Amino acid sequence: MSDCPKTLGNCIYRNRKRLNMTQAALAESTGVTEQTIRKIEHGEGNPQLDVLSALIEVLQIDPTEIFYPSETAEAPARKQLEIMLSDCTDDQIAALIPIVRGALEVVKGRKLNAIK
Repeated sequence: MSDCPKTLGNCIYRNRKRLNMTQAALAESTGVTEQTIRKIEHGEGNPQLDVLSALIEVLQIDPTEIFYPSETAEAPARKQLEIMLSDCTDDQIAALIPIVRGALEVVKGRKLNAIK
């Protein structure tokens, strides 16, 4: 038996919690019932493509996390940053560079070489 429903359920649950959403809020945002969300999270549901697409969009999930979980298990924090940046314009990302550079200096405890 495939682990796909369980993998999907764990992914939906983990990302819903990351966004501090309730099952009811996620159900409302995706246009499905709370019972459907509950079933999916428990690995009992196999959502239709339109529901899966809505879940991915609302929860800001990288589809790789669902379809190729072994590839994302190694660097979940990196994937989360990639997802957040994917919603930004080039100008917004450019504005973030000095902030990220400063934060990295603090986190790493040393000065970074200029990033070009």
